[in-house]
Amino acid sequence: MSQSIPPLTGVDQLIESLEELIKVPPGRRGPSPRVLLSQPAEGPEAERLAAGLCKRLHVSGRALVPYAEVAGPTPEGQRERIGAVFQKVEQELKRNRPAGSGKLRLPQFALMCSVVETDLVERQPPVRARELRDQCFAERRKDSGFLRALEMVSGGDQPPATGGPALAWYYLRQPVLNLLPRWIYGRIQERRMGHGGSWYSQWQNLPKSTRFFEDACKLAGGGTEPRADRTAWMEETTGALLRALLADLDAAFRRRWFSPWRRRRRTRFTVVLPQTDWCPEWTAPLVRDFPLAVEQTGSTGVVLVAAERSYGERPQRSQNTADAAGTLKSWSATTGGAGARVVRVGLEPQDPDRDIEHWLDRHPKIDVRVRTDAAPLAEAVTGTLVVLSLLACAGAYAVSHGPHRGSTECLGSTAAAGSAPPEHSQAPPGKEPRELYEETRAGIGKENEEAEEAGKRPDAVVRTVVYLGVPTKVGSWDDAMYSGAIPELRGIALAQEKLNHEAARDRANKVLLRVRIEDAGAKFHRGPAIAKQIAKEVDSGKGEEIVGVVGLGQSRQTTMETRDILGDAGVPMIGTVATAQEMQRHSMYRQVAPDNGREARIAADFARRGNIVRTGPGTCAPAEKAVVIADPGDAYSDNLSRRFTQAFGDTHTLWYSPDGKSHGPSAEGRGDVDWVGTPMEMATEVCRLLKAEARTVVYWAARSNEFSNFLADFDGGTACNGRVTVLGGNDLTNSVVEKQRPSQNHPGIRLYYAAHALPKSYPPNLRAETFRADYAAKYKTDQWSNDGHAPLSWDAMQVLSHAVDSARQDAEPAAFDRGTVQAALVNGPGGEAGVRGASGSLVFGHRGEVPRNKRLLILHETRRGPEVSLECGVRDSGVEQKAWGKHGEFKCPQDEDQ
Repeated sequence: MSQSIPPLTGVDQLIESLEELIKVPPGRRGPSPRVLLSQPAEGPEAERLAAGLCKRLHVSGRALVPYAEVAGPTPEGQRERIGAVFQKVEQELKRNRPAGSGKLRLPQFALMCSVVETDLVERQPPVRARELRDQCFAERRKDSGFLRALEMVSGGDQPPATGGPALAWYYLRQPVLNLLPRWIYGRIQERRMGHGGSWYSQWQNLPKSTRFFEDACKLAGGGTEPRADRTAWMEETTGALLRALLADLDAAFRRRWFSPWRRRRRTRFTVVLPQTDWCPEWTAPLVRDFPLAVEQTGSTGVVLVAAERSYGERPQRSQNTADAAGTLKSWSATTGGAGARVVRVGLEPQDPDRDIEHWLDRHPKIDVRVRTDAAPLAEAVTGTLVVLSLLACAGAYAVSHGPHRGSTECLGSTAAAGSAPPEHSQAPPGKEPRELYEETRAGIGKENEEAEEAGKRPDAVVRTVVYLGVPTKVGSWDDAMYSGAIPELRGIALAQEKLNHEAARDRANKVLLRVRIEDAGAKFHRGPAIAKQIAKEVDSGKGEEIVGVVGLGQSRQTTMETRDILGDAGVPMIGTVATAQEMQRHSMYRQVAPDNGREARIAADFARRGNIVRTGPGTCAPAEKAVVIADPGDAYSDNLSRRFTQAFGDTHTLWYSPDGKSHGPSAEGRGDVDWVGTPMEMATEVCRLLKAEARTVVYWAARSNEFSNFLADFDGGTACNGRVTVLGGNDLTNSVVEKQRPSQNHPGIRLYYAAHALPKSYPPNLRAETFRADYAAKYKTDQWSNDGHAPLSWDAMQVLSHAVDSARQDAEPAAFDRGTVQAALVNGPGGEAGVRGASGSLVFGHRGEVPRNKRLLILHETRRGPEVSLECGVRDSGVEQKAWGKHGEFKCPQDEDQ
């Protein structure tokens, strides 16, 4: 196909009028026009005319006016969600710019590209909005030298030096240079995109109470609802990107005193689509939506020229070249914000017009003034020198007054321990774990009988709670310590006894609970079968008295299958110690433990800021890097490791499967992940990474079973002399650590680990005091009195009982059922104050699945016992710990700040 303009009758007038429309300067323009060149199905006239027009817009390889020719090969590195058309437009506009016009910036278009390409993992709307803002800011920082420089100048997480100015700089640098730019970025985007007059607000009919990032989550990936069909998705995406592009192109003409290039931008941007069959799935909605987008953005700085094919008769409302030229000429002389301007030019085959050919030869290009880059460059150099001088002065001041030497005191306890020294608990002599488990089970059976008897009294109501957990095997103390089955069942028993005692005294309002114990088997392999049995009972009506299920304390695939079966049957569930975020993917499920997202954010903040990595005798510093140990086949481990990596940043992950199965995801081609086959291989690789960067922390996101094997191999089989700092996930419970005693058996280790309950050497507060007294009275001080399983299962029963009691009171005088119990859970047990639990306040809020700002501890293991190094979250008194550190100098991560 020839690239020259076809010499059709009247085409000279059409080109003159169109180019005059392109040259109308800012302030004298009307709405951006759409010019359609319509050709017969098999004719080349429109495509030749559009392509020839592009040739008139540049000379000697340099554009005379800014334009984009959307044709030819698709861009390299095509981004599927953005589409080839928008990528090509952006690429061409930035490449085809006249001399002296400067670099074209498209901030709103870049923002919407980031929104469309973002995959969100959070579920709660406020949290998703902040996650979207943070990811958009991260993308913006990649393209901004200034923001990257701020990140570098902030100094990372170096410890504070002594002296007033140094300390002041230390406490100001992170908020001012990292948090403040992100907050300012969010505010700018909210004001730009969310105010009543913005194009986004008009396009989406945005209510005043809805903020931009909260609404824009629906355009991002990873939503909780499935996407609509591809056509609808593409139209929505096209609408967002087109309007953002038009808004940016109009903003490019606004004069600013500090930009010498903007004053030289005098002609409209021209977007030409010369090929009728080039990416039609993106081109068609763009062309179709252009007039409405112009109205909603108030665009005046763009001319869209598109070739199209007509089939059959001549399209309605099309004009010949002469009439279309008159229409375009009239638009050049009028301004204002009237409706969109659209003209369709009908082009049909005809013999070449010699006069037109001569005119085209005499006028080969658009008639505009040719500028150079020299004048604006001179202005820019002068301004840059002034700015650099100011920055140099500021930099010199910062260097001379910045911190030189930080505190090197190792982080240990930040809370006051009780007066009694901690004691190591021992296993009860002469008893096997199975005996202890059966004793607790028998106690629950006895309490069930008493509940049945009490239920015969007037006004008394009895309902069933199913406990779904794992059993304890005969003679296996290791299994008993790692599984947590005994303390979890003890927590259930203590809660049932207390709740039924209260219900017996208030029969008119509270509900007596019988507990039915179901064995889910090792690794929850029998869970789905048990769930189907319960669902069948519920469906048949035999399980009408079942009001909910507690337990599900392992984040495994079988546990999630169990959850889905129970949830689909309409059975409310309260999880105990499971923390993987995948567990929350059902509306009938809630949990009392903080999830892995919260734990990972707190752990990453602790590692980045706390002096935990040994740098010398008695000296420590924050971690610069982290080695993450994880099992990608374990939902708990995989989720925790990924969230920590996301929160911490500079990490190297070692994948390890205790079963010896390394056929999971491939690490090939990834520089930040490696597979290891044995604990010895893991220890060797960790030592190598420690030698490369001494300030490295090992983050143990794997299960606790292999922890002692790793330490033994690290001590005896590597050249690191056993010196390592480990930060463990919540699977390293107090009871496991107390059994393994790492500090005693491996003197070179500094071990910190997340916990849900205070060690027994520390005074509990309020509600936890009741639980600890009840536990000590019934089970004495044994190896599980330090463990978090018992208080969390106790809390799970408290939450479900609170919902059951509320359901009964709200349903009176009618009977209540699982539906009313679920409604009470959805509304948030305990309202704004939540439920006071042994592990902290349980404030769910409306539709919350995890307690907001749930209390979490990080303990430091010593030969004397564990000590509290960090406490964040809401205590059972309702008082929230918002800071941590030796002097409370670090702010605790908040759930609403995600």
